[in-house]
Amino acid sequence: MKAADVTAKINERMIQALTQGEIPWVKPWTANGPRNLFSGRPYTGINRVGLALTRRSLPFWATYRQYLAAGLQVRKGEHGEGIIYVSRGVKTEKEEGATEEKKRTFSIFKAFVVFNVEQTDYEEKGFTLPEITHDIRQIPACEDLIGDYTEREGIMISTGDHAAYIPKSDSIICPDARLFRSKEHRYAVLYHECINSTGPRLGRFNRADPVKFGSGTYGREELVAEIGSAYLAALTRIDSESVIENQTAYLQNWAKAIQADDGMIMYAAGKAEKAADFMIGQLEEETS
Repeated sequence: MKAADVTAKINERMIQALTQGEIPWVKPWTANGPRNLFSGRPYTGINRVGLALTRRSLPFWATYRQYLAAGLQVRKGEHGEGIIYVSRGVKTEKEEGATEEKKRTFSIFKAFVVFNVEQTDYEEKGFTLPEITHDIRQIPACEDLIGDYTEREGIMISTGDHAAYIPKSDSIICPDARLFRSKEHRYAVLYHECINSTGPRLGRFNRADPVKFGSGTYGREELVAEIGSAYLAALTRIDSESVIENQTAYLQNWAKAIQADDGMIMYAAGKAEKAADFMIGQLEEETS
């Protein structure tokens, strides 16, 4: 299996979920998302979304060899799911006539197949599964999350006639709270702009180069911001029916774009997750 095949399959499931009115990346991010059965390490980025879309009732996955090493057997006829592992390589280059060598980093994509523990004989073997607990990343209040983040990063929020993150001044503007249908809708919008503000901090774009409407960068950033906003809305439990309805309507517009660009959802899901973790102060070293 190739990494491109894994991405294509996840894209197909993503488009189906969006057209059916679902936001497929919310639930797996907030509680008991897919993780490796033996290491306990959560799958991240596109792997988290892809495995969650299989709708298995248990969040535990592993490779065929890992199950064998533990004395378990994948049942005959079961089909696994592809995941992508991303590693970093460094290449040393020396241009003609140059006196110094330059190092360039690049990504190496490898595809693996994993099986859910439900596809094995773990029950017959009396294998004890890890305890399923609630996600430890719980934020007490929306205002605390936004306030802690903007204070830490020195971002000013002011009232305006529209919502936007302004890179040059590193500030956020948002309409008056009374103009929103509910507090939840206002926080969802603020989450969106806060995720946008992580762009220059995490290297998605430069603060000196405005992200122009209609550009490829603008499109990717908007998708990153809306996925990130959906993550945070679920995390702080403001993912009410009306908020989800708004987010779903917005994200359904991206189905065609995702279908046309195989790499878009892989990029956006990973960057949104990283941005949300950065906001809540729990950003880990980037892995697949």
